[in-house]
Amino acid sequence: MTSAASKTRKGSVKGDTDEGSSVIISPAELETVVQRAVEAAAKEIRQLLNEKLERLETKTAELEGRITALEQQLADNGVSELSSRVNTMASQAELQAIRAESRESLLQSNDNEQYARRNNIRIFGLQSGEDCRSASVNFIRSALRISDIEAEDIEVAHSVQTSSSRRPAVLVQFRHREHRDKVIRARKALKGSKYAITEDLTSLNLKTMNRLKNSEYVQNTWSWNGKLFAILTNGKKVQVRPFQSVNELL
Repeated sequence: MTSAASKTRKGSVKGDTDEGSSVIISPAELETVVQRAVEAAAKEIRQLLNEKLERLETKTAELEGRITALEQQLADNGVSELSSRVNTMASQAELQAIRAESRESLLQSNDNEQYARRNNIRIFGLQSGEDCRSASVNFIRSALRISDIEAEDIEVAHSVQTSSSRRPAVLVQFRHREHRDKVIRARKALKGSKYAITEDLTSLNLKTMNRLKNSEYVQNTWSWNGKLFAILTNGKKVQVRPFQSVNELL
């Protein structure tokens, strides 16, 4: 068998009638298939988490409605003031317990969703066009001066719309965590420019960050590996969880 014949047969799928035909999957086609699979899986995870959050919120609303109806029924039946207060206090305690349980479930779901974004960043101010991956690599190399990140190091890159900012943004998902961390550490080079790089925070974590920034008792805020941190006006450094009030941190 000649060398040419050997090369022709490698990577070929032979049929019964046409031995010379071959089917070859190019790297670009394979990459497209992988990217679609990753995006589909991420979409299903987000949808599942959102459905669980909606069920928890619905359950909490139903229980609050039942407690309100019970309080109204007690008042309509002419129960004594003392009895009414006792029942109201019991109802409030039950409601607080339900709220605490619902919040804990929400926190767990939020942590799971944030963990799924552990390799992601968002680049604000980047005009990417259609080839977001190449635009992201060029930006990282030129603006951050990181020369050892290639297009193959990025799993997915695409434009995103954010309600909190009118600036264009590109979501970048790296194949390996160390590449994401290297970019995050180098983002200080963007200070004073029109660009900014942030972690890809969940909606709940982002709302918590905005609430901290608007507090008169908070001097500075940041996130690292999906965890939220703040420096208070009294100089105290704290880690903040969603639903946690600033007064608890002082």
